[in-house]
Amino acid sequence: MDPEEESLQMHLLHGYTTNSAKSQAIYKLLLDYLRTKNFRHFKCLVEQNLRKQPSININYAYPNRSNETCLDIACKNGLPEFVKFLLEKGAKINRVNETHNRGPIHFATENGYMDILSILLDEPTINPNLEAGQQTALHMAVKKNDLNCALLLLEKGASPNIPNNKGLTALHMAGMKGQKDMVNLILEKTRHALNLDTYKDYNNQTTREVLEKKLPNLQLPLFEKRGVNIHDLKYYLNANDEINFLRCLEMIQDDVVIDEAEKLIEMAVQKDLKDTVITLLKRTRGIGCNLEKAASLAVQRGSPDILQLGIPTKEGSVNMDRLECLNLILERENVDVRCTDSKGNTPLHYAARADCREAVTLLLEKGSYIGHMNNFGVPPVADISVSTLSQYFDSCIQAKKERTNEYTIEFDYKCLMPHDNYSIVKNKINQGKREMDVFQYIASNSGLKHILKHPLLSSFLYLKWHRIRYILYLNFAFYILFYLLLNTYILQITYVATDSQISANSSKSVDKDMKESISIYVLRVLTGIATALLAFREILQLFSSPCHYVSSLENLIEIALIVLGFIILNNASTQVAAITILLSAWEMVILIGKHPRMSTGIEMFKTVSLNFVRFLLLYAFLILAFAFAFFTLFKDGSDSNFPDPGHSLFKTIIMLTGEFDANDIPFVSHPILSHLVFILFVFLIAIVLFNLLNGLAVSDTAEILGKAELIGLISRIRVLAYIENLAVRAPFIYRTQCLICCSYLHSWRYNPLAFLVQKVLLFPSYMINGKLSIKPYDILEAYGNKLYHNVKYNKGSKDKVFSNLKMDPYITKQAKNILTKRGRESDNEKMFSKLEKLEKRLATMEIVLSSIKQKIENNNFNLEEVDGN
Repeated sequence: MDPEEESLQMHLLHGYTTNSAKSQAIYKLLLDYLRTKNFRHFKCLVEQNLRKQPSININYAYPNRSNETCLDIACKNGLPEFVKFLLEKGAKINRVNETHNRGPIHFATENGYMDILSILLDEPTINPNLEAGQQTALHMAVKKNDLNCALLLLEKGASPNIPNNKGLTALHMAGMKGQKDMVNLILEKTRHALNLDTYKDYNNQTTREVLEKKLPNLQLPLFEKRGVNIHDLKYYLNANDEINFLRCLEMIQDDVVIDEAEKLIEMAVQKDLKDTVITLLKRTRGIGCNLEKAASLAVQRGSPDILQLGIPTKEGSVNMDRLECLNLILERENVDVRCTDSKGNTPLHYAARADCREAVTLLLEKGSYIGHMNNFGVPPVADISVSTLSQYFDSCIQAKKERTNEYTIEFDYKCLMPHDNYSIVKNKINQGKREMDVFQYIASNSGLKHILKHPLLSSFLYLKWHRIRYILYLNFAFYILFYLLLNTYILQITYVATDSQISANSSKSVDKDMKESISIYVLRVLTGIATALLAFREILQLFSSPCHYVSSLENLIEIALIVLGFIILNNASTQVAAITILLSAWEMVILIGKHPRMSTGIEMFKTVSLNFVRFLLLYAFLILAFAFAFFTLFKDGSDSNFPDPGHSLFKTIIMLTGEFDANDIPFVSHPILSHLVFILFVFLIAIVLFNLLNGLAVSDTAEILGKAELIGLISRIRVLAYIENLAVRAPFIYRTQCLICCSYLHSWRYNPLAFLVQKVLLFPSYMINGKLSIKPYDILEAYGNKLYHNVKYNKGSKDKVFSNLKMDPYITKQAKNILTKRGRESDNEKMFSKLEKLEKRLATMEIVLSSIKQKIENNNFNLEEVDGN
């Protein structure tokens, strides 16, 4: 490779610091060179990186290309130079691509690349009878009627006696298709004794019978008795012939069976042949076969009895359903319930979509996370019913040491703990560690948002809020100071300017001028410092997460406020000052609304305002019609309210509030019509429409007040999510980043707000195992297992308490209500259980009494007969 090209290649890899990221970049480059058939660059890159430590994997399978390796791609696209080079570097020639059910030899034969096939067959380690999807390369050559490829395969020892998954050998297929030349080629060139009488097709015909029927002039070898081989076993499994399979299995040596044991077990599971699986497991006992794929097939088919065979520690019979399969799997130790597939789905995703309450509960109890986003941005909680969630959340609240002074309530937050893919090293936090993603999704889902009021979720939000509240209070105090300084400065310079105009022609004392100048100068300096600090705060946020920052309306208002503030400090006009006063007040309203207790009032204000605007837009054409009607009727009068359409519209809007000034309206020009139009306006607009708006406002207010708690929680979620996104430098969209963020993160990796991570995140610093306990009858302090100090009143106790972490009494009361309700249900269950036992005893006594009564009656009858005789 030229030095210039090598420099360019190194530059492309320069931005990747970790070995994993760099390896992925190298594999992507190799794939690009394969696609463009750039062998020189491909060869150079492979040789360079094979010499390095750690070296690249020449057999790397590309997940986004159906797990194809470079050798697969080269064979598939007919690239002989690449194939030869890859084989020299150790590419696995007999690897089977499970997605395509093809090996390199199959790809080459299927596409008719003789040069590729020749290179592959010249390799000493090649298996010409490699089976993929239970077909050999010779099967493919026959299917394509490719005599050249078939000749190459036969000369290298390919067998025409291997049956495919339909029980057809290559010779049988050629005979069925009437391919005389192919049949003659196989008969002449094969190195194997032909088996014409063992395998039968779906017409129950052997190979000999097919050839005699289709090609009667052929000279076929005579019938020969032959032994049993592994292909016979596969043939009988495909035919569901368990009896002949077991009979043939006894005739084959163990070493032959062991080589193909995994494949045979998978086929037996697929056919649901339990006795076959048992026999194969016995034959391979102690060998250590990989049964992962067979277990997966058993789960897919819903065969727990077969699955159980691979779990020797489990005893007893189970029901035939998938739920029992899941139970069997979860009963094993170290089961990873948070594993993901290629689409990012966890087992909980599939259980939720299947609407299986029992499976969802089992997975949640084992530690599944309800908020893990798949590649499409959908978490499992999206498909879990509210009743299932509520029931599970109830079970996450437990009482400990009841009826003692050490009574505690334990909250189990494992279902809210993000996947363990984070690393805290030098203030660098992985993006997947965010804890508020699931809360944001629930808050945005109308069908789920009311479950936020559950004490498990609300307590988690309260704990996070409690830890960062001082930062928010400090931010609010700073803005109040900025607001007061800015508005005081604006009012002061406005007052001085007005006073200067009034006293321009009068004498004014020098002392007064000096005092005003000094006060304005001091205010200007203080306001300038406050504005600079506000700008510095915004710059830190912008550098921490550019996309999140720009997407926030509040931040855009603050940017405008900073710009206007600096303009005012440089003697701006009164119009700019007026806009600045309004913007600063609106920002104050937004900050007040961030507090959960104040959020309800601000939400009412925003909701009523937006609904008013939406409602008025529907009737805007009617208001315009009245404005133009007034202009038409009153333009010739002496009144100055309706001289043109613009003034007429302005006056009409003012009249909406009830200020008509009817005495000043000239009804002289058109007395009858103008009065009728005015009365119609008063009735339709001032009375009907205005009262409709009032009713709408009352309705909105009542609805919001009814959801006050939920609105407070959603407001808390927004604040926590924003701070968390800044702290962990989250991408704008899950698993994606905008171009600005990508280039920025590569160029500057330091996050100025990373110190907030320890404050805003509860996992793992404060809750390693996801559990937290509180003492409801003490001081509502939260207990856990790390970063705590000894309780002052009990220094010898092993219990330890989180510093500065307390629980809301209202949430504690809700948790106690859940425990009380559960206790009542438990008492009722005990009572019902006792009643059922009593009922069973009474039924038994009734049966016994009936039996005794029957015996007594029979004895009496016998005595009467004796007396009669």
